Amino acid sequence: MSGENVKLFVGNLPLDATHDELNKLFAPYGEINTCSLLRQYAFVTLKGEGAADRAIRHLDGKEYRGRPLVVEESRARPPNSTKVFVGNLSATCSADDLHGLFSTFGRVLDCDKVKARLCSNVGYAFVHMERKEDAVTAIEALNGTTFKGRQLAVELSKTHGMVPVCVA
Repeated sequence: MSGENVKLFVGNLPLDATHDELNKLFAPYGEINTCSLLRQYAFVTLKGEGAADRAIRHLDGKEYRGRPLVVEESRARPPNSTKVFVGNLSATCSADDLHGLFSTFGRVLDCDKVKARLCSNVGYAFVHMERKEDAVTAIEALNGTTFKGRQLAVELSKTHGMVPVCVA
């Protein structure tokens, strides 16, 4: 058996999911090397030949505590990915919500949702899409539409790592 490590993205987890639950969920598929649990998603690194493929095959789309899991191989964002700014987000909007919304237009590589600071309950996010054409289509379709009760501002990101400052 190979010692290959494969990092998996695990999305759409319940807010109160625990490391123990994830360990129990993934243990049947291979040795768990690392498990990083974040808010409603996690990264699990499995060791062993075929372990990640088995986990994806059996767990992706499987209902877990009333929610369909998203389990896929985690890939580093390619340098040519397209970064989309999404503004005027509802405080109730999660990265998983955005992933689902933008996935209808193409492959979403990552969603970085930034919580609003004390000045407002409006947030923003950066959605990283694999293909620029898909990002442009998503922008044209979603800019100005209402999502979770707020009118979205969606555009190609003009920043590279800079964070907008909260203005009163």
